[in-house]
Amino acid sequence: MDNQRYILLRSFSRHSHIEDEFIRTLHEFGLITVEKKDNEEVIDEDQIAESERFFRLHSDLGINYEGLDVIAEMLKRVEQLEREMELLRKRLRLYE
Repeated sequence: MDNQRYILLRSFSRHSHIEDEFIRTLHEFGLITVEKKDNEEVIDEDQIAESERFFRLHSDLGINYEGLDVIAEMLKRVEQLEREMELLRKRLRLYE
């Protein structure tokens, strides 16, 4: 197992105080990816911040899993639009 890229789910849950069942449910909704490596559930390091953000939205604001899914899709769309806008700005500068 590549220890620098993945974190054991149970270790992450213990240290972050986020129940592993919450992480599994996020996985079921397609919001994050939980993989099996060497018969252990692991989460990619890149998804740690995302998992914590979803947990705060869920616990602090009471947003359900369906709402988290909508928020994630909206954030992806905003990021895509920002990239497109930056590209258009660069193209526009060529004509100035």
